[in-house]
Amino acid sequence: MPSREPAALDRINAVTANFFFWQGLRWVPLGVALLVVSWSHGPSSPVPKSWESPLLIATMAVALAASAVIGRWYARSFGRVRGIPGQHARRTRTKWLVVYPALLVALLVDGIAKPSVLVSGITLAAAIEAYRRSTGGGRAHYIIASIAFAALTLAPTLGLTTPGAGAVNLLIGVLGATYTIGGLLDHRELTRVFPDVDDTDTPHSAIAGVGSSR
Repeated sequence: MPSREPAALDRINAVTANFFFWQGLRWVPLGVALLVVSWSHGPSSPVPKSWESPLLIATMAVALAASAVIGRWYARSFGRVRGIPGQHARRTRTKWLVVYPALLVALLVDGIAKPSVLVSGITLAAAIEAYRRSTGGGRAHYIIASIAFAALTLAPTLGLTTPGAGAVNLLIGVLGATYTIGGLLDHRELTRVFPDVDDTDTPHSAIAGVGSSR
């Protein structure tokens, strides 16, 4: 592909090395599921308490199944990328040893201690920015999401929600919106990097032509 500018090739390499995370439509069902869960646990929700857990399980199961189907569509339409063993080992260690534990602790603090600030907000803001940088950069919508979650930290202080369960439920709702909107924008970014791919199944994918970068 000699006609490609170096910057364009670098962008392709960044995307193919993190291809799974750029399959934005996969995140939309999960985002919708989180929105449903947040709605069902809201103070004005008509959902009976006895239905909340079954609705949570059913909604997440449907979302995961839909995400898997969409993943197969991406594989047929864009191709597959073979990973380079160990390429993302540092990111994986950081995710499991630092990011996820920090998010869990923040949620426990918000849910149990019920502080006047939403600790999970600033924690998620940092996690989203780290996610953006470690999965190929770009995608300015995640910068906006990080700012939104950082601002959400002050929601209980400003009286926009009650500390504890109410604040955590608000966080889940905003996270659902982030998954939904961010997923759609991720897909748009992917189609900009590979503009020649039709939204139909094809044995000849743009990514297969570029080659594996993971």
